[in-house]
Amino acid sequence: MATHLVSGSFQVSSKPARQPTCEFPHALLHNSSSHISVSINLKRRQRNFRDYASKYGTIFRKSSTWTSQAVLGEPGSLEISRNNSSLEVHDKNGLLMLKGLTFEGLEEWCVSKGEKPSRALQLWRWMYYDNMWMRCFEDAAGSSSSSFGRAFRDKVEPLATVDGGLELADVHEASDGTRKLVFRVSEGPAAGGKVEAVLIPILRSSGRKERITLCVSSQLGCAMNCQFCLTGRMGLGGNLLTAQIVEQLVEARRYLASVGDKTPITNVVFMGMGEPLHNLDAVLAATSIFCHPMGLHMSHNKISVSTVGLVPEMERFCRESSAQLAVSLHATTDEVRDWIVPVNRRYPIHELMASLRSLFPSQDGAGSTRRHVLIEYLMLRGINDTEDDARRLLELLEGIEAKINLLIFNPHVGTMFAASTDEQIARFRSILIQGGRVCTVRDSRGDDQMAACGQLGDPVQRGGPLPPILAPPARFREGFGGGAGAPGEGASPGPT
Repeated sequence: MATHLVSGSFQVSSKPARQPTCEFPHALLHNSSSHISVSINLKRRQRNFRDYASKYGTIFRKSSTWTSQAVLGEPGSLEISRNNSSLEVHDKNGLLMLKGLTFEGLEEWCVSKGEKPSRALQLWRWMYYDNMWMRCFEDAAGSSSSSFGRAFRDKVEPLATVDGGLELADVHEASDGTRKLVFRVSEGPAAGGKVEAVLIPILRSSGRKERITLCVSSQLGCAMNCQFCLTGRMGLGGNLLTAQIVEQLVEARRYLASVGDKTPITNVVFMGMGEPLHNLDAVLAATSIFCHPMGLHMSHNKISVSTVGLVPEMERFCRESSAQLAVSLHATTDEVRDWIVPVNRRYPIHELMASLRSLFPSQDGAGSTRRHVLIEYLMLRGINDTEDDARRLLELLEGIEAKINLLIFNPHVGTMFAASTDEQIARFRSILIQGGRVCTVRDSRGDDQMAACGQLGDPVQRGGPLPPILAPPARFREGFGGGAGAPGEGASPGPT
């Protein structure tokens, strides 16, 4: 793969951020047709940038001030600069993508163009609240709700766009009412690919829809190579921009309105394609935009961001966001987690648990309102679902304010794994509840349309070499037939 170093001027810290290192370095590189030109004017020492970018081409982090990303790919269209509050991203036509700005960033931009700060609120409400159907400034002409004068439109149209860099290409509806939205990406590192979001209806006992949870993506593909996940089989195709994450919610609301569905989207979960904390800047900005009271008006308590456990990024996320954190643990020993969640080789279980213990300390009598971490645990037959695993999980979570969510495995073509039986899941959950933990079992939703957890994406669309299938630990190899099949009934051969 050809490597094109990012152009531009960085003022960066002298020590690069740690990277999740696994046995598939190519999976940590962005494979993109776009190229970012970055210009940041901050007073930091300029050291190690060129060598580091050429080696990793991924996340740069300054713990307290800013993060950005370098993208490997052919020279292309995207340009990024920074004001004091947020990254300014320009599309292939050189227009500023306003949906990539936080409210504070939008205020600064408006003032820099000779407008009053109040213009930012007008724009903000126009993009996210009053005029959901309007996709460009031309649509505001003659709109009494926008009150944009011709002089302002003439000024801003050559400078900025409200396009989110996504186009709704297809909708797949499952038998249970779950709907998968397939988006074509038109801007940024993931341009040319397709990403997916999922509308999950939450039903009342009567069967009526009460609300909807939207599952959003943060990347095209994923670099983490979790062995049970179809998205992980893609490798990383590129990070989504802030505007593209935000646009998933905007487009989802447009879609529901277009089909006459008035059920509100009350929750957003970053559990779609990608590792959200591997694209942390965009995710932090998107959660800020989601929760602004004069726009999309989501609650931080109703937004959950899931991670496989990138410890430094996880700690920064908890400092800078009030959204909920979910950690995909999936194993109770390093032997198993090194295999099925390879980033564990960089941040092993003891380091991950120590970090969670400091971020979410448990206190007697604190009550359920304390901020807690959600532990996600995928039940894989014969791999991590024994009663000993349940008891080890209780031990690992000592001193951590946590709730546990057991996940049912959703199969896909070529998988090496099988779902635990209902009886085994019930026994596992019973041990956790007896140990004093709140434990729920997440139903599979949308699996008949490949819309369920672990089923999003298409490795074929990315092209090029795929991340490797890792050999199982020795004690599992007999059940896997040397690593090519899953234990239990209904196993299918793994990809070659």
